[in-house]
Amino acid sequence: MKTKIFTITVIIMMLNSCSKDNHYPPPNPNLRYFKFSSCDHTTYWQNTFFIAATSDPIVIKQCLDELILPVNSRTLFPLGIIKQGNGGYNNNGAHNFNWHYVDASWELVEVGIEIYDGCAYSEAELDNYANTIGRYGGWNNRIVGEIYP
Repeated sequence: MKTKIFTITVIIMMLNSCSKDNHYPPPNPNLRYFKFSSCDHTTYWQNTFFIAATSDPIVIKQCLDELILPVNSRTLFPLGIIKQGNGGYNNNGAHNFNWHYVDASWELVEVGIEIYDGCAYSEAELDNYANTIGRYGGWNNRIVGEIYP
C-alpha cells in the first residue's frame, strides 16, 4: 500500500513538473518590459538587444502598436533619460548592461538629434549619456517584442 501511494505521488510530481509556463510574471507588476534590437552593424552578441521597461500607458500603447506592424515597417525608437545600473532587467542573455531607461521618462519617437544616437553597449559613454547629454536614443533601435522576465 505504501508503495502505491509513493508511486502515485511521484507520478503526480512528475506530471506537474512537465507543465510549461512561458509567461513568468514580471518582477514589478506595474511595469511592462519590451525588447529592442540595437546596433545592427556589430557582430558582438551582447550588443544586439536590450530591454526597456515602462508603466506609462501611452508608451505601452506605442510599443504594442509598433509590434502589430511588420518588422521592416517599424520606424520608432526609444528616446529618454537613462540611469546607471541595469534596473534589475536590462540585459542581453548573460550580459548585464550598466544602464537602463528611467520609467516614465522615455517614449518611442521617429527622430532625435544626433547627439542622442549611439549603441546600447556604449558603456564607456554611460557618464556622457546619463550625466552630460541626459538622454539616449539610438536611431537604429527597434522594438522586437514584449518579454516577461
